[in-house]
This record gives sequence, structure tokens and C-alpha cells, in this order.
Amino acid sequence: MNRLDKYILVFIFMAALTFSAFFAYHANGRFDLWLIMSMTILAGFIIGTGYVRNLIEPLDKRSSELELLSRQTLHELNIPVATILANTQMLLKKEENEKNIKRLKRINQAASTLQSMYTELDYTIKKQNHIFEKQDCDLKELIIQRQESYTEIFSQINFVLTLESSSVNIDTIGFLKVLDNLVHNAVKYSKSNSVVSISLQNFQLSVEDEGIGMEEDFFLKAFEHYYQEDKDNNGQGLGLGLVKEYCDRNKIKIYLNSKKDLGTKITLDLSGLKQEN
Repeated sequence: MNRLDKYILVFIFMAALTFSAFFAYHANGRFDLWLIMSMTILAGFIIGTGYVRNLIEPLDKRSSELELLSRQTLHELNIPVATILANTQMLLKKEENEKNIKRLKRINQAASTLQSMYTELDYTIKKQNHIFEKQDCDLKELIIQRQESYTEIFSQINFVLTLESSSVNIDTIGFLKVLDNLVHNAVKYSKSNSVVSISLQNFQLSVEDEGIGMEEDFFLKAFEHYYQEDKDNNGQGLGLGLVKEYCDRNKIKIYLNSKKDLGTKITLDLSGLKQEN
């Protein structure tokens, strides 16, 4: 409904009240108090709405212009980053000097980090505008690719994967953010040399750790933004609020099983996302 339609509806409502007041006066020789109050409130509402709109419209326009500039700048930044990545990968294939190889790898790693930041920012902007790009993919391949970075970053953890091919239609960037949150959370509350298991079977994705676990009383709180079971552990919370937000949007059921001092297992039911053959 556009602005004109809203004003037309308000006008019709005001006209109806006016005619009601007229007929009430004609029948009883007086105006009913509630009709007078209603017309006064509506008149004030219309005047106030118009005034507020005049104040907000320039801000809305400026906000839209800034958002457009941000998206254009973000797109332009991605081009040189992609160029750096492509060229360093080509040079690495030909380079034989060990020192140069190390330098090129550092450049490549830095460019990869920038590209990841670009992806995050682009996804955040699209999410704010409720734009979610879905695509067909095999979750097994996505998880294997991601696990390689987990092994490098969390070298103190032993990752065990039990995966079967699972073709789905999904917002892959959002899914990987969810997986990252689950894995980071599992690692955060696990001891060195412990096991974090990632399982994908029958479209049930599970991440299980041998960490501190939690009491049943805290299960519901775990899905709140910035909640932490262990207050002494540095960080901004479990990140399960973001997981729940994604799962609610995609109608994914979440199951949480945890025991104090034994560990936590979180399972996502992805059966609603599988591709029909």
C-alpha cells in the first residue's frame, strides 16, 4: 500500500466519522463525545504524520544513497582482490625460490581474508534487505572444504568427519556461517587434543564436542544472542542466536543435547531442504 492509498483510507474514515456525527446530531440534537474525540485524534494524527514524514524523507533518501554507494564500493573492492588472488596462484605454480613462495603465500592468504570479508559484508547487506540467494549444492563437499580451514586454524583439535552426500537447495553463505558458529562454539569449550565430530547422515547435521557441556536449565538461554554458559571464557557468547535465526528462516529444526562436563551435541534437521529427484 503506497502513501496515497493510506491517505485515501484515512480520508474515507474521517468522512465516515463526520457523517456519523452529523446523523447523531440530527437524531439527538447533540454530538456524541466519543465522535468528537475520535475526529480530534485522527486530525492530530494526520497532521503529525505529515510533519514527521517531511522530517524523515530527506534522511531516508540519504540512507538509500549511502547504501547504494556502499554496495558499489564493495563491488569495486572485490575486483582487485580477485585479481591479486588469481595472479598469486599463477605465480606460485612457477616460483621455485622458497623465500618468494612464502611471500606469495602470505599475499595470497591476506587476499583470501579480504575476499572473505567482502563475502561477509555483501551477505550482511543482502540479509538486511531480505535477499537470500539459494543454490543447489552437495553439503558434503561444502563441509569438507570448510574442514580444511578448521584444521589449520584449530590445530589443537582433532576433527572427525562422518559425511554422506546430501543434495540441497540452500543459502550456502548463510549455511557456512551457521556451520562456523557451531564449530567455533564446540572448539571454544573443548580442551586441547579433544575430538570435535561433524556428522551428516540422512540430512541430519550434527556437531558434537567433548567440552564443558551445560545444565538443562540453560538450554533455552543458549539460543539467546550473546549468552555464555562459561562467564570466564572470553568472547561475546555462543553464537547460537545467529544459528537459530537462520534455522527459523529456513524452517530447520534444532536439537540440543548436552550434559555438564561431558559435552554438547547440536543437530540440525535439514530434511526439508533436500532436492527432489
